[in-house]
Amino acid sequence: MGDSATASASLRRRGDATPRARPVPAPAAPKSQEKDEVENLRSKLAGERQNIKLTAAPITTVRLFTISAVEFLIYGLRKVLTSMYTWLLALPLLAGYFYLKLVYAPELFEAPVCGVKQGAPLWQFELAIYEASWWIILGVLSSVGFGTGLHSGMMFLFPHVLQVVTAAESCGTTEGLIVWYQHPCKLDCSTTSGPDDTVTFFNLWCKVTIPCMLWGFGTAVGELPPYLVSKAARQSGSTDEEFAKEMEDAKTKTDVFNRMKLWTVNFTEQHGFLGIFLLASWPNAAFDMCGMCCGYLLMPFWTFFIATALGKGVVKVNGQAVVFVNLFGSAAFEVLLKGFDSMNSLIEAMLGKDLQLRAVISNLRAKLLAKFHQHNRMHPEHLFHNDDDKRLEFHEICKLYDTEEEEKKKEIAYRVLQEWDKNGDKALCVAEVKNAASVTDGKISLSSLDPGAPTSILKVCWELFVAALILYFLVSIMNQMAQSKQAEYDEAKVEELKKKSKKK
Repeated sequence: MGDSATASASLRRRGDATPRARPVPAPAAPKSQEKDEVENLRSKLAGERQNIKLTAAPITTVRLFTISAVEFLIYGLRKVLTSMYTWLLALPLLAGYFYLKLVYAPELFEAPVCGVKQGAPLWQFELAIYEASWWIILGVLSSVGFGTGLHSGMMFLFPHVLQVVTAAESCGTTEGLIVWYQHPCKLDCSTTSGPDDTVTFFNLWCKVTIPCMLWGFGTAVGELPPYLVSKAARQSGSTDEEFAKEMEDAKTKTDVFNRMKLWTVNFTEQHGFLGIFLLASWPNAAFDMCGMCCGYLLMPFWTFFIATALGKGVVKVNGQAVVFVNLFGSAAFEVLLKGFDSMNSLIEAMLGKDLQLRAVISNLRAKLLAKFHQHNRMHPEHLFHNDDDKRLEFHEICKLYDTEEEEKKKEIAYRVLQEWDKNGDKALCVAEVKNAASVTDGKISLSSLDPGAPTSILKVCWELFVAALILYFLVSIMNQMAQSKQAEYDEAKVEELKKKSKKK
């Protein structure tokens, strides 16, 4: 009894005999669950982002595109204005250039007169800068935009090669023939001299290779965005959704183009610099995947760019130049005629009828050259360079269109006089012909001089096709910039969810 009382007292002195229960913390959410939530959100936002297009959400797309474009301009201006090269090099050179051109030595910038004198040295330097910029920018537009570039090769470069080859054969020589696209005397026969034997494959190739290589270098520059985007995504630790989506789609499809994408990525991973060079050396529609792959693999910038520039700017475009010079030139045409001769002999042996295919094809080519002659642009004074009284009378106008039939020549000459003979003396002077010149370049063509020249249906269709390509290119760029901006906002939401998950 006494012992139990003593034990009870002892317990009371120590405190409660029963230990107090401690609160059990709530179990933390498994990391795998947090990761699933983040990936689900990212996947949901990526799906919603695909609907940001001008056709589906025009207001949102225009708003995001405007924000992205303004931010890019501000970023560019800030980089330019805060660079020491701008203040110590660019601005002094620019000031010296304008002082030299406008005050000190304007004669060094005098433009040429076709067939009379060449342009002054600094005018030629300006032209070289302008010409190089023109072709490089066209090259960039051809390949930029993740496969949605403007087809500037088909629209500008290859028609230019056709014009050079045709002009050389029309003029009968390549000596002195000016082939610069922006030159005021471009493809003007009055600047040429020399024998006919200069119109060879090698000379024609030399005339077109520089514009081709400048354009090819521009296409290499246009391949940088996929590489830079993929590399930036890999370095930041996030996924390159464009690359991941392309790879996923390519693996689920069995068509030739998607198989080529997978082969391109595997070939790039295995062969590095040599692989990029080889993939860039032919018209490879899946080369965007090569750029994305190189960025994802963190390949050094200069390794990727130099290999791409050598492949596209040296090998590929010169191969294309060789093909088109042969295709448009007379040597290839002779080979074509031999083929038609064989075909004509076979048909004659089978049917007993001579179709005269050589004459038919030759006449078609002659008409093509005549059409080029009519569309050849020149300064108005060029029409009077062999005319002593500087007046074009009816019979002299007929001679300008000597590739046409006799009656058609007279009809054209009558229309020309009726349209441009303002003083009624039945002849055209230089001032009257200048009224027919274009306001953009101050030049005329025999076709533009004739007010009754019909508009070709093919020309109208081609112009509509070009307009459609340009519109598609612009819409694609707007959609991509808007989606990229929305991707930044979506990534911020993902980061916010990660922080909330960590707090829990």
